[in-house]
Amino acid sequence: MIDETLRYYDTNADKYAANEGAPNPRLFTFLDRCRPKGKVLELGTGSGVDAAAIIGRGFDLDATDGSSELAAIASSRIGRPVKTMLFNELDAIGIYDGVYACASLTHVPRSDLPGVIERVYRAMIENGVVWASFKAGAEEGSDALGRHYNYLSRDELIWLWRAAAPWRAIEAEAWLGGAYDRKATEWVAITAMK
Repeated sequence: MIDETLRYYDTNADKYAANEGAPNPRLFTFLDRCRPKGKVLELGTGSGVDAAAIIGRGFDLDATDGSSELAAIASSRIGRPVKTMLFNELDAIGIYDGVYACASLTHVPRSDLPGVIERVYRAMIENGVVWASFKAGAEEGSDALGRHYNYLSRDELIWLWRAAAPWRAIEAEAWLGGAYDRKATEWVAITAMK
């Protein structure tokens, strides 16, 4: 599942990066909730569009992506190294004011997601905030491009995040938007505070 998704992004990195435009508008609400100029971890940097905006706002960014090809493209864009790292390799403890995961944790198999959420929780400082967006749905599977998605509902996501770690607060927002495959997509984002 993960191998096919990473292979897709490695093989199509240039085409994928060429389609990315402006930063995610929800990024700025997330950054406003983080400690000013704090340390932020981005999981799934992609081509670095959001990473550049995070740096532009004065944050100390650790950018990561599972795709070595996308990490190289993002490194060129932001002028600093982007670490190639899978989510289950996150081993930081108590160092991040914020963790940002735009349309990336949505690729984690459902069975692995609680462990990844736990790792995110451990990586954050007290009063840190995480924002993660997911493609909504009812059944785990792959899209027409062969990328794996966990496709969870809003209620399932809230339940999973609550069960995985003792968050101080969890919020969810949903919206209809687009995606790389140019299909109308229902999105759900979790904001959780440690």
